[in-house]
Amino acid sequence: MLHLVSNFHIKVFSTKGIIAVPFFVMCLSLISFSGVSQATASFTPAYKLAHQSIAQLRFKEAAAIVEREKKRDPNNRVAAYLQAAMLCAELFVNEDQAHYENSQDKIDRYISRIEDLPEASPFRNLFLGELYVAQATLNGKFKNNIKAAWQFYKAYNYLTDNYERFPEFAPTAIPLGVLYAAIGSLPDDYRSMASLLGFEGSVPQGMKMLRTSYERLSADPRLSFFCPYAGFVYSYVSFLLSTDVVSPESLGLDVAKSSVLIYAQVQIELDKGNAKKALEWLDNRPTGDEYLNFNYLDYLQGKILLGLDPDRCVFYFENYLKNNTSQVYVKSTYRYLSWYYLLDGKKRKSDEMIENIFLKGESNTGADRQAIIEARQGFNSTLVKARVLFDVGKYTEAEEELLRHSVSHCCTSPIDEAEYYYRMGRIKQLQGRGYQALIWYEKAMSVKGLEANYSLGNSALQTAEILRGSGDVNGAKGYYKKALKYSGFPFYEGIHQKAKAALSEM
Repeated sequence: MLHLVSNFHIKVFSTKGIIAVPFFVMCLSLISFSGVSQATASFTPAYKLAHQSIAQLRFKEAAAIVEREKKRDPNNRVAAYLQAAMLCAELFVNEDQAHYENSQDKIDRYISRIEDLPEASPFRNLFLGELYVAQATLNGKFKNNIKAAWQFYKAYNYLTDNYERFPEFAPTAIPLGVLYAAIGSLPDDYRSMASLLGFEGSVPQGMKMLRTSYERLSADPRLSFFCPYAGFVYSYVSFLLSTDVVSPESLGLDVAKSSVLIYAQVQIELDKGNAKKALEWLDNRPTGDEYLNFNYLDYLQGKILLGLDPDRCVFYFENYLKNNTSQVYVKSTYRYLSWYYLLDGKKRKSDEMIENIFLKGESNTGADRQAIIEARQGFNSTLVKARVLFDVGKYTEAEEELLRHSVSHCCTSPIDEAEYYYRMGRIKQLQGRGYQALIWYEKAMSVKGLEANYSLGNSALQTAEILRGSGDVNGAKGYYKKALKYSGFPFYEGIHQKAKAALSEM
């Protein structure tokens, strides 16, 4: 999906998946301001409507509104801002590197127009800061790390300057709060580098900024249309980095009208084990020619259906493969298709999907890299079935599947053995049996002859979470630090960031 900051510098990782905060919702500002020079930034009623359309991925409608408003007032730089927002959103959603490279000049032209705004306008630095965040993220996504570093540096400076000069200008605190929270959760080596460059921030500080900004915007009738953007950011960052998760639905947002809000709501529902509710949101998401294709949701829906209604999952996985214009999550999609055929007793078809894992797609995401690792090891049908059931909240059924087979009977390698123990630990933890979970996690971390992997890293992290919840602060700190020692495998960054975020709050 869309990453807030990428690679070097600030990736918002999560043990719940990589998919950071989408730029196009992050870069929507909805307050009016009249500049003192020819260039102005004023959100007219029409531009407010365009903003709403962008938040709902109705880009054709938004583009038509912007073109009409540009003719009416060519000096209003909100047009350039919204056009840049739509372009960056499309690049994030499609993750097409060729399209990105062909679009850089156009984004730079939008930035140049925004630079015409007077320094006295709080929108100038806000717009520029958010656009440089987007540029940095896109460059990071495609491994242009030097450009990403420089653009992130500029974004941080624009936003901190705006926050200091216009402390009552609530919109600045949304992107800046995200950056503060992300900086606070960086691993030590990156955080030291960030400090040398003058970057400051912590998870508690960032979350406070997000919460306060959202409350201020919600309480001001003039700014209420700004709430979907602010609410999404507040909700999604809380999901990634905080123990106090706030969902879009709990904030009273109109989730059903926006696939972006649905995406955040679905991730939170899945994390709570509410797969049926998550599927209901996806089944009823807005679709049609007037909407930008959000193909990742087909991939996500296929994953959920694999455990809830397997015969339906193939349609969504094949739909993703057909409509996705990039090569991301292709290997992972073939992994899930292989699992489907394996559990359906069609080994030849399952093997065909395994072959596609090696032949098709790219390896730029953690999910795709993990698909390759698992395919090389070979899929263990017992562990696959337990994992599929676990992922949709069927914890009792997943436990029963594992208990039907002893470890020695179904696990022929150290990595399968660790996965067996880890999965049992996760099941016990989410059933509310934390102390039993600790026993299984310790077994996973005690498996001999095993390199660092996700089962070990997340066993340490979840052990810390259980101890922290029981009040054993010192014990929790020890296991958070142990989690930081496991590295080099897909998604280890998310484990590290979660551990760092927790340590920063203790």
